[in-house]
Amino acid sequence: MKKKILIGTLILLLLSAMIGVSVYREVYAKGPSVKVIEVAEDEISSFLLVPGTISLEQEQIVYPSPERGTLKEITVEEGQSIKKGTVLARFENAQLQLEEEQNSLSLESTNLRISQTESQLTELRAQEEALSNTLLPDPAALSQVAAQISQLEAELQIAELELKQANLQEESIEKRTAELEIKSNIDGTVLLVNENATAAGAEPAVVVGKMDGLVAKGLLSEYDTLKVSLGQKVNVRSDAIQDKEWAAEVTKVGKLPETQLAGAPQEAVQYPVFVKLSGKNSVLKPGFQVIMEIEIEKKTGIVLPDSALIDDGDKQYVFVAEIGIVYKREVKTGIISGTEVEITEGLELKEKVVTDPNEDLEDGMEVTVK
Repeated sequence: MKKKILIGTLILLLLSAMIGVSVYREVYAKGPSVKVIEVAEDEISSFLLVPGTISLEQEQIVYPSPERGTLKEITVEEGQSIKKGTVLARFENAQLQLEEEQNSLSLESTNLRISQTESQLTELRAQEEALSNTLLPDPAALSQVAAQISQLEAELQIAELELKQANLQEESIEKRTAELEIKSNIDGTVLLVNENATAAGAEPAVVVGKMDGLVAKGLLSEYDTLKVSLGQKVNVRSDAIQDKEWAAEVTKVGKLPETQLAGAPQEAVQYPVFVKLSGKNSVLKPGFQVIMEIEIEKKTGIVLPDSALIDDGDKQYVFVAEIGIVYKREVKTGIISGTEVEITEGLELKEKVVTDPNEDLEDGMEVTVK
């Protein structure tokens, strides 16, 4: 009986050992488990990141100006919707008023002098004609009248020149007077009214803007200006507003650099770039700091997640899975965009690539593909 029990125990131990070996072979003999992705083509873009500031596409700012005169009144209210041509503010200029009065007197006196001279000339010419028609014309009298006519004609010519000058001055005064009344040159909204603005403080008295048109301005290095052109697509992001982006488009690249600060190095030359945001926006406001992601290149090619690549100094590799075995293969890369990388050499379509190889993976190792 004991012998039977012993034999049964040995059989159970043998079966357990065989099962353990079978499980070991099932789990370990095939190597580690890996996830793979099938090589396929996709679009990938290269972006240039440029810090920028939001501003209004259409904006009008009225500043106090010593040349214009003293701010007399502001004729609009903050928040008011206005049309192009609406009077925003009026200035007054005592010096201009004095010039206007002096010009008026000059015009009046010059016109009077011309009228009197023309009247005198008419009389003298009639007198000259009467003397010429006498039976015995008096040469001395004719000579005297002719001299008087000549002098009056010269005086008339001078007076007419003075009248032209006074008329030009009048036009200039009328133009400057019209400039005392500031009108809106856009349809928009009054964003700021500052009744206490002074020329010395350099603060605006009135700001008008079109809120449904926003632009962002940034600066490009001379190298980056060669990559940016009109019409390129842009994604605009703001740290103040997380998980939100706005579509935009490059509308202008400056042909002249921004004015450099005194003492700035020559390498600091930068060119302005402007992008226009699409559609209406009720979140971004003028003055917001943003990042402009300018799409400078877009291609279709083999694209992998960057986690699939192994960086080995100056070379990069991936593991390609074929019938349960992985092979380490060198690849060449192109555009890098976020977590995606373009593969330009080393892979063929529909091959299987390990998406996240660990450090223990080796060339020729057996694996279990999930």
